[in-house]
Amino acid sequence: MAAIMDIMISFVIGGVLLMIILTANEIAAENHMVYNGDMLVQEMLVSTVAILEGEFRNMGFGVDEATPTITWGDSASVSFLSDLDRNDATPPDTIHYFIGPVSELSGTQNEIDRLLHRRVNNGTVSSIGAVTIFRLSYLTQDGVILPRPVPAPRLSEIHTVEVSIEVQNPYAPLNPLGSNPEALFSSSLWQQTRLASQNTRR
Repeated sequence: MAAIMDIMISFVIGGVLLMIILTANEIAAENHMVYNGDMLVQEMLVSTVAILEGEFRNMGFGVDEATPTITWGDSASVSFLSDLDRNDATPPDTIHYFIGPVSELSGTQNEIDRLLHRRVNNGTVSSIGAVTIFRLSYLTQDGVILPRPVPAPRLSEIHTVEVSIEVQNPYAPLNPLGSNPEALFSSSLWQQTRLASQNTRR
């Protein structure tokens, strides 16, 4: 009888240990997937911001001082002038940034991600990254926030542009089959509250 009890106790202890090992492995695997998701999002954000920030800081380069640098500005799109090739082009290039519809990325699990587009003059539209938030605000030299879209007569008042970008993982690492609509997606937010070219400070 004692031998049977010892065997049963051994089975129970062994089962508990096995459950602990399996749980630890599952937690480690989940942490690894979450870490990889966070790294992917950071890389996506850095890549997108590097392009946008570089061009925003050069907006108005090579543009006549009497000409407004920004030709259109609302909460999710902006057009501005700049001499991209630095060849004293007349007229200067027009760069347009805008976000596309969520339907462009309907194949991902994330229901709110969309492409951030860029177009130069009347050329081909190119995508510089996928974002979940692309929000723009425009401030005067005195820090007054202008209405959006900015009325044409007030475009020349724009002194700084506030840009907010959020990037989320297109797929939820812990929800590979997309069965959970409330699954959490790794995300990263970038906000530059004083992004402006010295060429707009005239």
